[in-house]
Amino acid sequence: MKFKPTVDQVNYLNIGLMLVAAVCAFYRPFETFLFAYAFFGPAHYLTEISWLHDRNYFTKGKFDWIWLLLAGVIITLSNFHMVPNLPEGASTVIIFVAFIAALVFVTVSNTVLRIVLIVASAIASKFLVDFGGFQSIFGVFMPTLIHVFIFTGLFILVGALKGRSLSGILSLVVFIILAISFFYLPISNGQYTPTNYIKDSYGHLSNDGSFTDGFINLNYHIMSVFNLHDFGKPTVDFQQFVDGFNNFLFQNPLSLSIMAFIGFAYLYHYLNWFSKTSVIQWHNIPRARFMCIIVIWLMSIGLYSFDYAIGLQWLFFLSFTHVLLEFPLNQLTFITIGKEIGVIFSAKKIRKH
Repeated sequence: MKFKPTVDQVNYLNIGLMLVAAVCAFYRPFETFLFAYAFFGPAHYLTEISWLHDRNYFTKGKFDWIWLLLAGVIITLSNFHMVPNLPEGASTVIIFVAFIAALVFVTVSNTVLRIVLIVASAIASKFLVDFGGFQSIFGVFMPTLIHVFIFTGLFILVGALKGRSLSGILSLVVFIILAISFFYLPISNGQYTPTNYIKDSYGHLSNDGSFTDGFINLNYHIMSVFNLHDFGKPTVDFQQFVDGFNNFLFQNPLSLSIMAFIGFAYLYHYLNWFSKTSVIQWHNIPRARFMCIIVIWLMSIGLYSFDYAIGLQWLFFLSFTHVLLEFPLNQLTFITIGKEIGVIFSAKKIRKH
């Protein structure tokens, strides 16, 4: 007889995994992220896309997912300069339209109305793109922190609401408290300096003033958007500016707090997915597909071990596309939370009467 954990047991397991992720991120923020992204990332992308595919990506149309996949292909080809570069801000517009299209895919069946709504979102994006927050939200944070932190929190919330589970609410509270704690505790007790390998793998500001491939652009945007540091323009020798810039992002206490938060969000995002295997049932797939997933996962780990930058390029399409393909589920999660909250309030009103 196979052991199937209860909902409460899964929730308490996840609280434990949150603590593990937090401790790892606290002591080794950059290493935690790089390990999680290289080791757990490929397995997560492959198994989730497989799981979504078997559920028709939670859309009403049989081929809706193709449009989301196409968006991922366009952005990937542009990122690798395999097609003429997209106009500035075009990738952000594509992500925004895909996000709105996902809402249309899960709520609207009428073809004409679908087309009208999606075209309207594309037109609206031309006006929204001039707002500073639009680029940050959809171009930088949507495929990264919003995906791994905000949506993970919403999945925890919807599970707690549907199961009327106190342990689920407790896990959400722990999730939020741990995320906040990184900004109040001295990361690694103030005794942490990333190695050159870590800096090269994560990305840094190069001598020509551009960011190398990697994730350092995410840290830069967080610092800039929330005005946590005014980088300004170089007023000294440019090489000194580059060195100072990189030292700030890799050694400043606030920068390390941000990195610890990122590492925690990513590591727990992956652990959360695999911890709920008995609930999600992503492993119930044909054996041939399961073997393909294992082979691609092993190849990916090998590439990351050989050269982390090559590994990032290898899985850019898979990573980015899985975010887009999850958009319908994200939209459905918003809808489900609203419905569950409505049911709870309706029940309270009935009891009062």
